[in-house]
Amino acid sequence: MASLWGSILGLWIRIGTRLFPPVIHPMMVHFPIVLLWGSFLISVLALVWRTHDRFLDRASFWLAVLGLIAGTVTAATGVLSEQFVKWNATTSALLQTHQTYAILTGMFTVLLVLSRLVARYPRTQFDRQWSLFGTGRGRSTLLSLIFGLGAVVMVTMTASIGGTMVYQYGTGVHGVAFHTPHFGPRHP
Repeated sequence: MASLWGSILGLWIRIGTRLFPPVIHPMMVHFPIVLLWGSFLISVLALVWRTHDRFLDRASFWLAVLGLIAGTVTAATGVLSEQFVKWNATTSALLQTHQTYAILTGMFTVLLVLSRLVARYPRTQFDRQWSLFGTGRGRSTLLSLIFGLGAVVMVTMTASIGGTMVYQYGTGVHGVAFHTPHFGPRHP
C-alpha cells in the first residue's frame, strides 16, 4: 500500500510541477481558512439566532464541505510548492509541524462534516431527545460545534506556522529586497 501511495504521490509531483507555478500553494491557502472560519462562525450564529427555515445551519454545513474540498486541494498544492523550496534544518522542522497541523485540520473537518451528516439521519429516540447528533438536515449540534472549533484552531495554527516559514525565514521567497519603510517627510 505504501508503494502504491508513493507511486501516486510521485506521479502527482511530476505532473503537477509542470502544470502549476511554484507559488500555487500560497495562492490557495486562504480558501480553507475563510471557509472553515465562516462555517464555524455561522454555526455559532445559528445557535443564537434560530430561524424556522434553518438557512444558517445549511449555510454552515455547505461552507464546511467546501472547506474540506479546499483544504484537500490546498494540501495537494502544498506538496507541489515544497518541491521548489530550499530547506534547512529549521524550516524542515517548521514544515513538519505545518504538515501535522494541516493533517489535524483535515481530520477535524472530516469529523465535522460526518457529524453533520449523521445529524441528518438520527437512528434512535435517544439521539433525538438529547440532540447530541441532532435531528434535521445537516443540523449543527454540540458535537459538530466542537469539531468545528477544533478545525478552526488547527487551521489557524497551520496558517501561523506557514506564515512564520515565509515571513520570518523567507521560505519560498526568492530575490526579495527588504527595506525599512519611511514615514513622514524625508530629510536629506
